[in-house]
Amino acid sequence: MLGPRGVAAIAAAALSIVALRSAIGQGTPEEQIAAGLYETGLSPQMPADAHCPEMSLGFGTQLNRSGNKRTEAHGIVHAGVDWTLPEGSPVLAIADGRVIERGQDLEGARGNYVAIEHHGLGARIYSNYVHLSGFSVDQGQNVRRGQAIGYVGKTGRSATYVHLHLNVYGDRSLQVGGRKWRYRYDYLQLLSGDMTPIDPVKKRHQKVPVSYIDQHGQIHPSGAKVIWPFACTKTGP
Repeated sequence: MLGPRGVAAIAAAALSIVALRSAIGQGTPEEQIAAGLYETGLSPQMPADAHCPEMSLGFGTQLNRSGNKRTEAHGIVHAGVDWTLPEGSPVLAIADGRVIERGQDLEGARGNYVAIEHHGLGARIYSNYVHLSGFSVDQGQNVRRGQAIGYVGKTGRSATYVHLHLNVYGDRSLQVGGRKWRYRYDYLQLLSGDMTPIDPVKKRHQKVPVSYIDQHGQIHPSGAKVIWPFACTKTGP
């Protein structure tokens, strides 16, 4: 039987967890789904004629890159996709657009980051490239898909290893965990070209062919509007 002190300690711990979730901004499972924070069932189909850096952590997962449960400190749901590459590797714009923000959040979660607004993708879409070691574009600059916008790094307090974290989001904002949260999309959904809503229960369970730019600056396939955020080495004809 718990005494008053025990009950008070449990209540304080519960309040601390609620406060931490609010600070992280990922809220309840219902709020997460409303904000697009769930696994989509999509997975990449890597090209047979090229070598592309593979993702190290997918969208909406509750696991970290080691396969363990994510901690509250890093967000219980992964709100973007990650690639682990050497520090300084060039990061490429995934689609044509305009740099709307080039920022330094070194004491916060993002570190150095670049945000790009995209048009012509069926909806107004934004991409945010996080934890960069440096920049190669300026705010207000127009960029083309495949153009280097920065470099892989480990900046920001939630960057525990050298990697790119890429967020894709829309215009709509919701209250999640006590703060405003932009609706998130799985980058692979944008890459697929099909932005219709994905059922969080049934999911889509689809392999998405990877469009990319090669070491010679050629886009494959040539008409692709969205590509991989790193150059691929073409090996086939």
